[in-house]
Amino acid sequence: MNRSKFLSLLGMPMLGLLFFSSKNKEKEEVLLTACNEPITPPVPEGPFYKNEKLNRIDITENKKGMPIEYIFMVEDKDCKPIEGAIVDIWQCDAEGHYSDFDREKTLGQTWLRGFQKTDKNGICKFKSIFPGWYPNRITHIHAKVHSNESNLITTNLFFKKEIEDKIHQKPLYPKGPNPMPILDDFELKKLDKNNKRYDTLTMDISENGNGGLTGRYKFAIV
Repeated sequence: MNRSKFLSLLGMPMLGLLFFSSKNKEKEEVLLTACNEPITPPVPEGPFYKNEKLNRIDITENKKGMPIEYIFMVEDKDCKPIEGAIVDIWQCDAEGHYSDFDREKTLGQTWLRGFQKTDKNGICKFKSIFPGWYPNRITHIHAKVHSNESNLITTNLFFKKEIEDKIHQKPLYPKGPNPMPILDDFELKKLDKNNKRYDTLTMDISENGNGGLTGRYKFAIV
């Protein structure tokens, strides 16, 4: 299924994307699916992953913030949906903290973590809150996609700056807007000389009419 059909199915307009993935710092090459769309690029796992094995749609628990529903599609390089893929996500709360880590003073807590399996159309959904941010990183959520006990991709998903700035001005986000420039991000600056990887990993965000947001992203897997 191509991107325009996916976004049309979910009520979103077509948005063009280009992706140039760096295999090393010297050489860049285009990685595209059979539908001429970008393969999802990786971002390192980071220090706050735990395999909590929490099979649930609503990962919010008691956390306050702007409600958001994430809708993900998983496809292979031939543009075919991958049924039964496990999408595992984790994110920080409105104050920039992660659950279940001693250094975060949250050991034993499990908020804002969970996984879902994709349906026959390669789609799964989560209910969450819009994430906050913390030093050295632009605003993001983490994701892993597994299939047949193999890790297909580990990456981050991002948000358009004007959208996150608007959300982070709300009282539930005490730090205010994230001042971090895109290419100063700790993970992105290791490889990137431009915004192409960030642009490819940016979610499509819309208001849902109920005071919350909907975020959509399609994982295209090699």
